[in-house]
Amino acid sequence: MIKASIKKKITSGLRDGSARLGRSRALGIIKPSIKGAVENYPDLRERLRNIKKEAIDNLPQLLEQATTALRRNGFRVFTAGTAGEARQYIGNIVGTRLAVKSKSNAGKEIGITTYLEAQGARVIETDLGDRIAQMARSEASHSLAPAIHIPIERVADLFSEETGETLECDVAVLVKAARRSLRRYLVEADVGISGANAVIAETGSIVLTENEGNIQAVTSMPKIHIVIAGIEKIVPSIEEGIAAVKGAAAFGGGQDIGTYISIISGPSRYTQPDLAFLGPGQGPEEVHIVFLKAGRHEAVAAGFEESLYCLNCGSCLNFCPVYTEIGEKYGYKYLGGRGAVFSAFHADQEKAEEAGLFLCLGCKSCIEACAVRMDTPGMIARLREKIIGESGLGTVQKMAFKALAENKLPGCAKMGHRLQSLGMKKEPDGEGAKMRIGMRWAGLPKDRLAPLIAEQSLAQLAAERKPLKNPALKVSFFAGCVVNYILPNLGMDLIDVLEAQRIGVQTFAGELCCGISAVMGGAAAEAKKMALRNVALFSKDPGDFLICICPTCATTIKKEWRRLLEDEPREIRENYEFLAAKVKDINDFLVNALDTGIPAHSVKVKAAYHDPCHLAKGLGIREEPRKILREIPGVELREMNEPDSCCGFGGSFSLSFYDLARNINAKKIKDIEATCADHVITSCPGCMIHIADGIARIKGKQKVLHMVQILAEATRKSRKA
Repeated sequence: MIKASIKKKITSGLRDGSARLGRSRALGIIKPSIKGAVENYPDLRERLRNIKKEAIDNLPQLLEQATTALRRNGFRVFTAGTAGEARQYIGNIVGTRLAVKSKSNAGKEIGITTYLEAQGARVIETDLGDRIAQMARSEASHSLAPAIHIPIERVADLFSEETGETLECDVAVLVKAARRSLRRYLVEADVGISGANAVIAETGSIVLTENEGNIQAVTSMPKIHIVIAGIEKIVPSIEEGIAAVKGAAAFGGGQDIGTYISIISGPSRYTQPDLAFLGPGQGPEEVHIVFLKAGRHEAVAAGFEESLYCLNCGSCLNFCPVYTEIGEKYGYKYLGGRGAVFSAFHADQEKAEEAGLFLCLGCKSCIEACAVRMDTPGMIARLREKIIGESGLGTVQKMAFKALAENKLPGCAKMGHRLQSLGMKKEPDGEGAKMRIGMRWAGLPKDRLAPLIAEQSLAQLAAERKPLKNPALKVSFFAGCVVNYILPNLGMDLIDVLEAQRIGVQTFAGELCCGISAVMGGAAAEAKKMALRNVALFSKDPGDFLICICPTCATTIKKEWRRLLEDEPREIRENYEFLAAKVKDINDFLVNALDTGIPAHSVKVKAAYHDPCHLAKGLGIREEPRKILREIPGVELREMNEPDSCCGFGGSFSLSFYDLARNINAKKIKDIEATCADHVITSCPGCMIHIADGIARIKGKQKVLHMVQILAEATRKSRKA
């Protein structure tokens, strides 16, 4: 039932072309600005992470300190254990009066606007984006830019209706109309409601940042001000609070600092005793702060304290391929992958699944974009494991992971090769095949270009080859499932390239899947079995290095296996660490571990290079493949726009959610086309398959190659020369 609801949300998001157009326009401006601003502050991420980690580690003490300081300053402090308690407290204050509200993710979390309106109050959103969404009767689509999904043409219609005028579709005109509209509400409001970017435990102060000036009005013009803040917003001192504000500006909007910063330390009053006769100042006479616990302590207790490091800057959303396509349909209350994680604690497990817990591609774009390097994909994987541990695997998944864990893939591949012609028709160029009868339920519609299973596996082909005599170096080769059974010639190309450098290569017939599909599917027990058998196999004689040409395999070995094996006996863990230290992606190995040069023979191609997610964002390898390409004579490298954006493959993701994967892929193909390159080169077999499908879909002419294949061609030509 939940899977059906997820697919329904995906379909709804993909069909909303207007919203996707709005996101595309806005993100095209926001993303370059953020990248430019963040480059100016190379140490900010580490500082912010340390601040948040220390604060969350000491949360009970900070909450007590903040409560004492806030009350000393005249705040009325209420700590809500649940969203319901918070709503009831605020509802008792507001009653049926007019309230103006600034942007507040905590307010959205508890649904305060809907609650107050249901009891007869009128609530006016004053953030321009929130106000547009409110007028359009639409959900907010972004934590920092709530109306990112609403095109400007629609905004003009909304404000024309609001003002009774026909307004131009011009930003300046519309902003002026919005100001006129909001001014009346700000003057007449009885209550102002805001969030908080930080709460300072030491001084009992609230720190808020903004670009519009509406928050200053909301917090100073009405006689009552209510602050809603999760307890994770508490930091020790004003210095840490300003750092959080700076982080929100740089990572959220590409600014050095927000246009306005407010520091509120209680209700308006004269601090000098001899001026007390003048009465209150010009600001609010009452200031309430509602602290939200609502699942926070549960998240910490379950080991998900990292989910509370979030600044709510929205940077992860800007770079998330899934959010880019379906917007607010991905997440719950808080959007994107982090929203799916957090909903498991402030809502429930079922809501987390509906929010899209199984929608994450694992591309790591959110980690790279995050102000605090929060490992959202890692938390999602652990939550999936928890769910699968309680509910069990589906029948198909159970059979598939069992086959992988018990090394039944060689037999399955052999049978699959024999039977595939019954269901698939080879393309005229021999590059892949399409289904004779589509199986959309399995992610294989008739027009999808799918790879064919090879007649012989890499292990079989390699066994027929004579080993290199007197090698200068000996390496082991972890091929991965795609290379082993679908693209074995790619593996043989690697052997050619390395043997030309006097490097002996050994393959292992008993190699199992690296386990990433089981990890992403929440099947930790099966993934662990794969890791254990591979460690036992490869650690016997790994050679000088363990080479990977699939960066997903390399990332899984270096990072996921460590987590999976952390409770194993010491000997197994030591064998793993010995092995992990030898793991090298082929690009890293050729550039950083070898002194020999690249084959000097010319290969004339105009090449666009696609950075695989796990290579660029998982292993931090970006320049090495480009260095190799530049050193091959005849290769003209043509950089595409956002070369490290996800192609949409994600392994089983593109089977489970092919329509979404195809949409993500379409942007990549468009960027490739724009380079006018005749080849697309990448360093991931999975990316090769999905990009080839995208090119075939538009009847493009580009040939897709792995980096190793272009090297192999140059190597063979050099031998003949």
